[in-house]
Amino acid sequence: MPSLLRSNLRLCLWDGISAIPLTLLSQPGNIVLAALLTGIFSLSARSYGIIVSLPFWFNFLQVLLTPLLAQRLDARRLCIVSAWLHCAGWIILTCALPFIPKADTPLTLWVFIGGFSIISLASAINGVAWNGWMQEVVPARLRGKYFGVRNRLLYISMIVFLLSVSGLLALMNGKMTAYIVLFGVAIVLRVFSVLAQQRMAASTGKHQPAAQLPWQEQVRNVRRDPTLVTFIAFAALMGFTINLFGPFFPVFMYEQLHITVAKANWILLFGPLGAAVSFPAWGRLLDKFGNIPVMVVALALWQLFNLIWCFVDTGNLWLLYVVATTGGLFSAGYGIGVFNLLLKITPPTSRTMGIALFISFSCLAAAMGPPLGGYLISTAKARGFDPMTVYHTAFIFAPVFSLANCLVLLRIREASAARITEVMGAMRNVRTVASLFGLSFLVNQVFYRSTNRRKRPAT
Repeated sequence: MPSLLRSNLRLCLWDGISAIPLTLLSQPGNIVLAALLTGIFSLSARSYGIIVSLPFWFNFLQVLLTPLLAQRLDARRLCIVSAWLHCAGWIILTCALPFIPKADTPLTLWVFIGGFSIISLASAINGVAWNGWMQEVVPARLRGKYFGVRNRLLYISMIVFLLSVSGLLALMNGKMTAYIVLFGVAIVLRVFSVLAQQRMAASTGKHQPAAQLPWQEQVRNVRRDPTLVTFIAFAALMGFTINLFGPFFPVFMYEQLHITVAKANWILLFGPLGAAVSFPAWGRLLDKFGNIPVMVVALALWQLFNLIWCFVDTGNLWLLYVVATTGGLFSAGYGIGVFNLLLKITPPTSRTMGIALFISFSCLAAAMGPPLGGYLISTAKARGFDPMTVYHTAFIFAPVFSLANCLVLLRIREASAARITEVMGAMRNVRTVASLFGLSFLVNQVFYRSTNRRKRPAT
């Protein structure tokens, strides 16, 4: 492997590990943000839904800005500039926290809207730039394997961070100081992440990155590509489906199950753990069978296990460990498949607009979800329906409609992709299942020793 490629892959790994804490805190509906907004600042479900929808709205609006910026800055520089803006937004919001009224007042709401608007805009531009940059940094032949291993290490970093969150919130009894310390550490790590990006080369190939066409021509190229258009439609459907009630899982745990933030964080920690052990196995399956069949299988399994949320109450909290673990295990295969398929089918000369439109339309649909979901939940509770029943009914939506959305995904034609039955056949194999659960070493040891015993000559 050339030294430049090796150096870039190493820096890309360090960049991801350092960025994970602040990236996690920026995600809509994350457990820390839910506790801060609904616990410390007592925001209603409607106000909470508006704030957590902001990343989706800005991911939609970035399509008006990112292609224009990409005409002046290459993907690397655009990624770095937006990362620094992301850090600045978090610094401003963290400094403002002690001075915000701890109630659902207009001032509280608008401060959070302003702070998360800066953060969301930076994240939106950074996401497009980073995806485009990775097309040049990581060769296609290595993507499945590399991102499988990279994502495992990133999720291990996430697990360490979430354990720190549980410990810190428990130690400080969930006080405001704990959140300020938490955000401060995440910001410092993000700074190291951006410094790693600055040391990376723009490309590892022998040739210069493909020149980006004028944005009007890029739009026409994307519009004339039926494969990419269908994939964008699928992503939009999934964005709305997952995010209508998905951000309210933590709220359900706090309000109805009466779980503390530290314990909820501990339970949901099993999600990243399941993803971390399974990422390399999913990467190998994607390289072998193609993205679409693996995505369909992973999505179906993920959402079938998500139905468990509809049966959780205070008497069977142990089910939360099951749904968290399986959610991480199977969503990992779906998530890495989406990323790989996007890089695979996006035209190189229209890369910026293709990725920008994909993110824009999928996030426009996703942005409509949390405010509508918050409105429906608040309205149902205000009309006297049992809150536990309201949440259980809401959580049926994503599994049912996600399985229906697979019909759209199957309309996409992917070169060299296997049939779904081949993926399911592979997953019946003991070694494949073991690798998904991170048990390859144990299974190999058992088979190796068993083989030796059978071959041992009689005495």
